[in-house]
Amino acid sequence: MIHTQSDDREDHAQVCAFNTAFEELDLMFRWDAETYRSLASADSDYGKIAQYIETHSPHLLKAYSAEFLCQAIVERKNSTIDSCRQNTVQYEDSTQRAKLWRARDEESARV
Repeated sequence: MIHTQSDDREDHAQVCAFNTAFEELDLMFRWDAETYRSLASADSDYGKIAQYIETHSPHLLKAYSAEFLCQAIVERKNSTIDSCRQNTVQYEDSTQRAKLWRARDEESARV
């Protein structure tokens, strides 16, 4: 499979949106594009999150159901994906920029 620049931008936008969701939910996860791509075999966002949690933070599943965690993360992720897509064109790595972008969006919403 050939990975295009457009694919890279979308991957980075997805990473930005996921990292923003993790941050808003006070989860200690931070993904990069490589992590996101490593979860590509999962058939949905829910699948990606469940696979990641099972592998990297299974202790969370003692306190929360996978369904609850996935739903909370996906809802937050979907609320920020458009902002991340607009900003991702400029940046190669969004793992450090999720907080900056969210703050920028909140500031523009007040104007």
